[in-house]
Amino acid sequence: MPEFPSHPNTVPISWIQSIVDCDVAESAPSEGLGELCRVAASAIGVAAVLVCEGGGADPVRAEWASDADAAARLSHPSEWTVAAVGPLPVVATAVPLDGAAPTPAQTLALGLVATRAAEAIRSARLRVDLDGTLARMLESDERLVGRIGLDIHDGPTQHLSVGLLEIQLLQAKLSDVVASGVVLPEGLESAVERIYETLGGALTEMRELIGYLRPVRFQGRRLDDILTDVVVSFESRSGIDVDFRAESEFAVDGVSVTQRITFYRILQEALSNAQRHGQATEIHVRLREDETGTRLVVVDNGSGFDPAPFSQPVPGSSIARFGLLGMRDRTTMLGGGFDIVSAPGGGCSVTIFLPRWSPPDADDAGS
Repeated sequence: MPEFPSHPNTVPISWIQSIVDCDVAESAPSEGLGELCRVAASAIGVAAVLVCEGGGADPVRAEWASDADAAARLSHPSEWTVAAVGPLPVVATAVPLDGAAPTPAQTLALGLVATRAAEAIRSARLRVDLDGTLARMLESDERLVGRIGLDIHDGPTQHLSVGLLEIQLLQAKLSDVVASGVVLPEGLESAVERIYETLGGALTEMRELIGYLRPVRFQGRRLDDILTDVVVSFESRSGIDVDFRAESEFAVDGVSVTQRITFYRILQEALSNAQRHGQATEIHVRLREDETGTRLVVVDNGSGFDPAPFSQPVPGSSIARFGLLGMRDRTTMLGGGFDIVSAPGGGCSVTIFLPRWSPPDADDAGS
């Protein structure tokens, strides 16, 4: 039984605590508010509670009733109706157990329910808006990254190719000069060879960078397929075999576009770090999805490092530090978790977790 106050104008702390502690802000409104109605009905001692948003094209509505009769009575006007205090037009309605009029304390508690519901609805919509904004930002970044990749291909890469061709022609002419009996200055041929190797290495790095920056289609694709592309591209460039396993069905709408972009870029960075900085020869990648969210784990047998100095950017530090910070920032921005375990000589393990995402409706499933 509820704890009724000794004075009708006093709301028991236990009522307030139950209503405030009900976790609805991060839930889908219909599910979270249904639980709020149940908790409120139990706390203030009523047979049913209804919260309903007034106005709007798709108002949110949730209820809980102890039985069918109480549920039916919720559809009729009642003096037990209180509006929320705040910008959202949300009202809470209650059905008394015995037909009695509400006490002032019960009315005040019901008003708290309405206000709590309004906060939950507003929070859920803000989260959807934030997801959409982040998706647009990251998709815009991806378009920019793709454009940079194309500019590099059409500019510096072409110039390097021409430079290599000119060096090859020069080497051929020098060979002809030597064949004719002319003695070249000491070290000239080796210097030309070093120039050729330097330009060749730069061209290889440019092509790898273009592969890293190439435009990617994230809409309408499963996460495991997208990450498979990352692995295949990395294997072809590096010559390192990657043991990649995905454990789930990975529905297209199981993760948002924002999350797909995040997993894609973080996996790219983790594989690149394992090769370039860890000189790894074995890399294992695991992708797993369950009811709580999606987890990506990348483990390598490279040289390892001490993660502590890499936790904050330092002026003049290597790009690797900012790469790790970028992976962490991308993850935490989406409410996820990021963890690195490594030690000198002990390889490296990178774990990324992003919480489960649910589209607000069919029209927004790709956001």
